[in-house]
Amino acid sequence: MKRFLLNLMAVAVLLAFIAPQALARDVTLNFKDADIRAFIEFVAGFSGRNFLIDNRVKGKVTIISPSPVSDDAAYAIFLSVLEVNGFAAVQSGSVIKIVPRAEGKQKPLPVVSGAANTTKKSVGDELVTEVIRLKYADAAQLTAILRPLVPPNSNLSVYSRGNMLLMTDSAANIRRIRQVVKLLDRNEALGVKVFSLKHASAEKVAQTLGQLYSGGPAQGSVGRVKAMAYQPGNMLIVVAAPQLLNEVLRMVGKLDIAPQMDSGRLYVRYLKNADAEDVAKVINSLIGGQSQGGKGAVAGVAPSKSLFIGDVKLVADPATNALLITADASDRIGLDRLIDKLDIRRLQVLVEALIIEISANGAQQFGMEFRGLSDPTTPGRKAVGGTNFSVQGGTSINTLAAATTPLNPGNGLAIGVVDGTVSFGGSTFLNLGALLRALETKSDANVLSTPNILTMDNEEAEIIVGQNVPFVTGSSSTQGGTANPFQTIQRQDVGLTLRVTPQISEGDTIRLKIFQEVSSVAASQGTAQDIVTNKRSIKTTVLASDGNIIVLGGLMRDDSTKGVQRVPCIGAIPIIGEPFKFTDNSRSKTNLMVFLRPHIIRSRKDMKAITEQKYREVKGVYDNQTYEGTILFPQKKTPLPADLNPLTKPGKKPVEKPLPSTP
Repeated sequence: MKRFLLNLMAVAVLLAFIAPQALARDVTLNFKDADIRAFIEFVAGFSGRNFLIDNRVKGKVTIISPSPVSDDAAYAIFLSVLEVNGFAAVQSGSVIKIVPRAEGKQKPLPVVSGAANTTKKSVGDELVTEVIRLKYADAAQLTAILRPLVPPNSNLSVYSRGNMLLMTDSAANIRRIRQVVKLLDRNEALGVKVFSLKHASAEKVAQTLGQLYSGGPAQGSVGRVKAMAYQPGNMLIVVAAPQLLNEVLRMVGKLDIAPQMDSGRLYVRYLKNADAEDVAKVINSLIGGQSQGGKGAVAGVAPSKSLFIGDVKLVADPATNALLITADASDRIGLDRLIDKLDIRRLQVLVEALIIEISANGAQQFGMEFRGLSDPTTPGRKAVGGTNFSVQGGTSINTLAAATTPLNPGNGLAIGVVDGTVSFGGSTFLNLGALLRALETKSDANVLSTPNILTMDNEEAEIIVGQNVPFVTGSSSTQGGTANPFQTIQRQDVGLTLRVTPQISEGDTIRLKIFQEVSSVAASQGTAQDIVTNKRSIKTTVLASDGNIIVLGGLMRDDSTKGVQRVPCIGAIPIIGEPFKFTDNSRSKTNLMVFLRPHIIRSRKDMKAITEQKYREVKGVYDNQTYEGTILFPQKKTPLPADLNPLTKPGKKPVEKPLPSTP
């Protein structure tokens, strides 16, 4: 049994040695005008490969081979036959496609490098794609030399940025091309080129080329490009490897171009409603914020998209209320839409104010003064004495007695008792023994102001009706030791001031920023050195509905003063004490109220209705001011201008309507 196993192992070893020799048989190729499809079938039989034949594969094959060849050599001859007849074998999985050679370069061929192809056993007519990387020579220049060596059905292209050649051809021809490239790809001396620039700045182009060809990883071993600007002359000197000079020449040609003129990008947009300066300020702020936001990116936040593709500039022309815009055609549509949103007809607001001030002043004065004085020149004892009270707006009894002018006791009723005159110390006095005074005053004043002001939404408006009153702020009598009297005066507005800024909100609600002031010159005061003014002002922000009346503020003041002057003791006795006292009572009452009503003007119809109403009110007041004249000087009526009458239509008489009732 052991011997049997040893013999079996020996037979197996012998068969393993003999089998490859039996399989590696020789093939005899001897064909004359054989159909190429039959020849492909013969190759499939001895090689064991699967072929997929294109319908366009047709032709005759003639091969004369007197001696047998191996399978590999026979398959290489098969590939050569296909190459001669314009066909190619392309491996696709377990199948080999037989297609026209012109289409074979577009099929998924094996891609090899130069180093891999040199160690490949088969360097025949199989179709392959190879990338050849150059070290020194310019790939674009070398293509012109290698093009005649490449068949028309093959491919030879250039990748300039990597300075490489891309070829699709038979392995044998690519090997020949690689040998030629090896002889041509040599390190030569640097080249120098001088460019005379016409448009671009030589300094800026030199700086750009220096940044572009900085010798980084993208340039590989090609080397750097040194560019220098020469002034005057706007000339550019470039020192680089010869293979880079052509590329630098193309780059300089692209950089040396005339700047794009904005004349084709400029157009004018006339606005209908909005202010050109305001619109330009808003859009320029939007563009400026977008450009600043794009420069500095926030960590973790995606950058926002640009509003416009190109550079956009806006300049306002106040004289024509127009926008001068510089923008690309692609940005004009977006700009026009944005301007249309801003150039809208804004609403207007009519603010009607009613200011009512009622004041009432009253005063009562009643009292008696007396004195006793006999002639001091006569002998004997004389009685001297009496009462003397300070009277506002009047003259005391002693002053009247010493006056040389006729009796002038002041306002009101004055009754006195006079007994001749008395001489004393060379002066003559009235012998005024008693003086009774009685005065009652009452004054009422009603002030009604109805200022109206019309303004646009979100626009401040102001109306001032009053006087410009001078106030003395300083004086001087001498200047530099010389008499030079002068006064410094400052003028201020005294009267009615209404300043309002409306803002229309949703739901016909109006937000009003209001400043209301009423000032007037007061009567002269005894303690004041200059003019005294009364001032009442309101500064507030309110919300009001369209057409509703609101009250802004009011003042109700009632001042009462009572004064009694009397002789002690006896003046307090009822009835008996009346001649020995003086009573002075005064009362001042002031009522001030301010009302306001806003109206939203939405259309021409609203404007026309309010204008006609106000015109009728003014016309009624104007027509009621009628005074009687005389025969010699009759009254002349002056009507309002007819051409400024809003009630008049062209070619028709004025349409008179009754005045609307005041709410």
